[in-house]
Amino acid sequence: MRGLGTILFLVIFLLLSGCGGEAPRPTKVPIAPAAIKPPTPAKAPPVPAMVARVEPPPTVMYSYNPKGKPDPFKPLVVERPAAPKKTAAAEIVSEGATPLERLDLRQVKLVALIWNIYNPKAMVEDSGGKGYIIAKGTPIGKSRGIVAQITSAGVVINEKYETPAGKVGTRDVTLKLYPD
Repeated sequence: MRGLGTILFLVIFLLLSGCGGEAPRPTKVPIAPAAIKPPTPAKAPPVPAMVARVEPPPTVMYSYNPKGKPDPFKPLVVERPAAPKKTAAAEIVSEGATPLERLDLRQVKLVALIWNIYNPKAMVEDSGGKGYIIAKGTPIGKSRGIVAQITSAGVVINEKYETPAGKVGTRDVTLKLYPD
């Protein structure tokens, strides 16, 4: 056991004794400058007796003409809703139409009037109970009616209609606050 302790002590001593001090610095060794040689002229490659020319294959130009061909990006089956019948007076209501332009005049009820001011106004109500404030020039109704006049008697609307002969005429529809 004593011999083992002595060996261990010697190993530790040798390890610790080699770890001290600075590392040796490298010494600079002078190197002689390289001899500068003058550049030699480049030799021209030998010219072969016969030069072989390789021509590229002819290029085939292709242009696509889609005329008479189906569009590959369109779906094969397209469901289209049946278009309602168009008439001259009652044109189809566009998607940008106001809610008043989507209502029929029979669905509108006059609720209030303010007529003794510079710009008279009225309030109408649809069948669902929603109210709308209208003034002169406001579009109203599916038949492209326009508010023409607001008086104490009611609201006068110029509405287009189609005669039995197929001609377009205008008529005045009056919405009254109180029934006669």
